[in-house]
Amino acid sequence: MHKMIFGVPMFRYHLNPTELKKIATKKYEEWSGVPINQPPPGWDCSLRTEFNACRKNEYADYYNDIMVQFAQDIDVVNGRCNIYESWLNFYGKGENQEEHDHLPGFYSACHYIKFNPEVHKPTKFVNPLYSLYSYQYKDLDNGDPPDYRSNHWLPDVIEGDILIFPAWLRHMVTAQKSNEHRITLAFNINIIKGSTRRVFG
Repeated sequence: MHKMIFGVPMFRYHLNPTELKKIATKKYEEWSGVPINQPPPGWDCSLRTEFNACRKNEYADYYNDIMVQFAQDIDVVNGRCNIYESWLNFYGKGENQEEHDHLPGFYSACHYIKFNPEVHKPTKFVNPLYSLYSYQYKDLDNGDPPDYRSNHWLPDVIEGDILIFPAWLRHMVTAQKSNEHRITLAFNINIIKGSTRRVFG
């Protein structure tokens, strides 16, 4: 499914996370008490992440069908969409991810592997033109502001949902308030069209 948020394209898919949840749970248990997967330098957050090992790209094959559908949805002709890095993120109580983007890739994605809408917070997306819109259109409505007037957007997601968005769109994860772990799998996507070889990796 495709929709526009702040005038930015957002794509939603769904993939049963059962197998990935088993892998994630096993890895988290193995990491318990071992500080081998702390946030990389430059990250201003608190979570357990596999990002340092993302070059292994061990989860890409789970999304082959999603990538075929995504390529069709963005009208990639004579080309393909390629996941070039993927990693798990684990958020416990009080843990968060700072506002960031995923440049220089083309698109990025978040798969909600373990997510309880009653206690977990979804990814929070930042309106890139908030300052302009809030000033330029401040007098156009008296009711609830349209999405271009909102500073942030919180998607209504369930476990298994996948959101794909332009890699430049900034986003964050606010501090979780539950002891129940929130687990996501993030990945970055490049596009190869015809003979084009502009691929970041």
